[in-house]
Amino acid sequence: MSELVFITGAAGYIGHKTLHFALQEGYKARCAIRKQEQAKKILARASIAPFKDAIDFVVVPDMTKIGAFDEVLDGVTAIIHLASPMAKETDDYERNIVRPGIEINTSILASAAKTPSIRRVVITSSAVTLVPFQWNLDPDSTKVYTERDVNRDPITPYTSVMDAYWASKSLARTAVLDFISEEKPHFDVISLLPSVVIGADERATSTEELLEGTRTLVMGPVLGVESPFPMVGVPVDMEDVARAHVDALKPSVPGNAEYVLSSDTPEGIEWDQALDLAKKYVADDCGEGKALPLGGSFPTTKWLLDVSATEKAFGWKFTPYEVTMRGLLKQYVELSQGKA
Repeated sequence: MSELVFITGAAGYIGHKTLHFALQEGYKARCAIRKQEQAKKILARASIAPFKDAIDFVVVPDMTKIGAFDEVLDGVTAIIHLASPMAKETDDYERNIVRPGIEINTSILASAAKTPSIRRVVITSSAVTLVPFQWNLDPDSTKVYTERDVNRDPITPYTSVMDAYWASKSLARTAVLDFISEEKPHFDVISLLPSVVIGADERATSTEELLEGTRTLVMGPVLGVESPFPMVGVPVDMEDVARAHVDALKPSVPGNAEYVLSSDTPEGIEWDQALDLAKKYVADDCGEGKALPLGGSFPTTKWLLDVSATEKAFGWKFTPYEVTMRGLLKQYVELSQGKA
């Protein structure tokens, strides 16, 4: 009999591919959605439709409430918890960004602790939890960061949405570590710490939909955008992140552990490499008046990451940035021509 895996965030960028991989591996999935209409959209995707009989849905409008998951985990043996509150402009960073990020983790862990059938919980964290937000103002580009680095004490008061977002991720991660240490649950927990997640998106039906989140930033150079602000050059392929969430269910991957997910380590990449990759893979669509006008620039901050522990535990290497960017560039061109 197939294991039943409970998945939050299956409607999202990483979540939809995680659900696909879980179904391919033979798991049955119970997906928590905030609104009933999300179920129809998920089932309509080409990669999900063939597995519709292996999926059921439960509506959990507020995933941050203690007890929110108490009645929906019956028969579940593992949880993949991807859902996270969005970081939006607000006049109260603590109430609307920081606390919800912590509570969405503690809520599902509390419910899992009441469910004897659960053996493992996999949680999406972030590589931003390795350093404080202020690191961006004076980055240490010589130290190599690993899963052992934890930013336990974010500096307050928060000065921006991104500052609060980094703090939220860090405090949510430490809340999980504290739960394991203090509660000693009957299941083990794995936290995954992806860096800058990029890559093609099956859900996108237009270039506007494709250019969401970090994809907008990394496509900037080929779209003629000059960015004044740098970003750390630590990409990771979205499909690798999704695959890691599913592979983390395997008993062969050590539990009660954290794993950094990032490619091209330890040195990372330069975001302006996208210009050369566009000329290499979609040259006919580059230039003035074409899909990719080029001419932009996106500064890079060097951030050294070590993912050797991840590669050892999972048994595979991360997809190189060049391969990931090739797929993203080709999807953008196809969407711009109405082919996708």
